[in-house]
Amino acid sequence: MKAHSIIDRFADFLFVERSLSKNTITAYITDISKAAEYFESNGIEFPQCATQQDIIWFLIAEKKNGHKPTSLSRYLVSIKLFFNYCHTHTIIRKDPAALIDPPKLWRNLPEHLDMSELNSLLKVTGRKLNDIRNHAIIEILYGCGLRVSELINLRIYDIDLNQNLLRCIGKGRKERVVPLGSYAVSAIEKYLRERAKKWHAESDSFLFLNRSGQKLSREAVWLIVKTMAKQAGISAKTHPHVLRHSFATHLLEGGADLRVVQEMLGHSDISTTQIYTHIDKKRLKSIHNQFHPRGKS
Repeated sequence: MKAHSIIDRFADFLFVERSLSKNTITAYITDISKAAEYFESNGIEFPQCATQQDIIWFLIAEKKNGHKPTSLSRYLVSIKLFFNYCHTHTIIRKDPAALIDPPKLWRNLPEHLDMSELNSLLKVTGRKLNDIRNHAIIEILYGCGLRVSELINLRIYDIDLNQNLLRCIGKGRKERVVPLGSYAVSAIEKYLRERAKKWHAESDSFLFLNRSGQKLSREAVWLIVKTMAKQAGISAKTHPHVLRHSFATHLLEGGADLRVVQEMLGHSDISTTQIYTHIDKKRLKSIHNQFHPRGKS
């Protein structure tokens, strides 16, 4: 069986069996296709003749090509899932990726903004409809920890302003409910009032619209966040996921329970959430100095 046929079947498996989103499936298939291209260019039949060492050499080659640790880790996740699928469906006899673990040096801690940077970002406002919309977007991304895909797919009926709750569909089409803070509620209410002056708001229409009244794209949200960060004078690289990281980090720094943060982020595995507990080294040192008998310097 040719590589492209196996990859197509793998894509169907991710959609039907795993119920993954179109964007997630595209990311997996892009990674696997890249690996297949590397193997075949080196005379290795993919996936049937790939070995553990071949996979490692592929990752090393990508690292030499300038890919960041996060990209290498993502490649490995995609490869492990693909080879597991091939092994389970008897396309290959042995899974060459099963025992490969990403080196610790590949693992980067999530970037996040400190409170002074966030306060500057949240002060970027304007009177035009798009300015009001953009401010509401920032309030939700930071106040609720949503992924971009979750944000752009929000519909008006997903927002309960009476109970201050937001409903979203996350990875694997899993539904979750997240509390809305008072600032986010105010920002959404203001946006809906201004939006109603231009477009009739059906309850099932998308919450955030572009200038043409259509659903915002992922790229548009990235540009909005990047532009507002620049206006706020934030030099650090800022994108929507940084606001999600900031949401989680600040909740845990404030003493929130890890399981609660896991639920609000929509993480199926708590180990994904635990990475946020290792970020604020200064705070850890401060707590150690304050409370440990031998910690005072």
